[in-house]
Amino acid sequence: MRALVLAVLLNCAAVGAWAQDAVDQLFDASGMPALIAAFAEDSRLGARALDDSFLRGQGGDIFADTIDRLHDRDRLTETIRAGVRARLDPSVAAQALSFVDSEMGQRIARLEVEARQAMSSDEVEAAALAAAQRAGEDIVAMIELRNLSERNADISFNAQVAFWAGVAATAPDFDVPDMDAQREGITTRSRDWVTGYYMLVASAFEEDDLATYTAFWDTEVGEAWDNAVSEALEEMYTELSFATGQAVGRLLPQNEL
Repeated sequence: MRALVLAVLLNCAAVGAWAQDAVDQLFDASGMPALIAAFAEDSRLGARALDDSFLRGQGGDIFADTIDRLHDRDRLTETIRAGVRARLDPSVAAQALSFVDSEMGQRIARLEVEARQAMSSDEVEAAALAAAQRAGEDIVAMIELRNLSERNADISFNAQVAFWAGVAATAPDFDVPDMDAQREGITTRSRDWVTGYYMLVASAFEEDDLATYTAFWDTEVGEAWDNAVSEALEEMYTELSFATGQAVGRLLPQNEL
């Protein structure tokens, strides 16, 4: 029955959804703007903290204003939106929209946004990371199906490499650390974060939600949507990290580092 329902949803998109704006409709219906806003704020706060850890608190308004400008959530949202639009065929987006914009799809999208916002709390994140060790087989199967741990680990790793490249671009004498030595730690944290996050999302699922949700990601349509978002996010995050590194590197000489 679940497979039948999903098949109907993926093949009965409204005629209007096949228009060129189907990607934008899917982007908004999936909660992407709110998810990006939560990411932007977390990243902004983390980048601002670099003033203390790298610049000895001497970055001042120049550094703070640069970080705030780089992390403007509207700018980041439109950057990722454009990246998804360039990668996802509108007809595929229309089929994905028929599931995402359904009653179940919208309920799940709201839960994903709420969970992502909650994970901005250190206490909630810590609890989710601890709970990740107790993840059930169904959660693990969905994560493995979508290759989420590896995807997010690659995005995080490449973003950190880009950050150090940005530092080196504006402070050539800076001793860049060996990132390969940090790969294992990044991979482990990514796995735990993703697992904890989806355990938090699924904790409010109704019966059969997880099975139907997993079935969606196991379609060519779901896979195409997943790939487009991941690739657009990685492109944006890499560019953002490089620019942040440049901002840090410009001020390093002031601190005799």
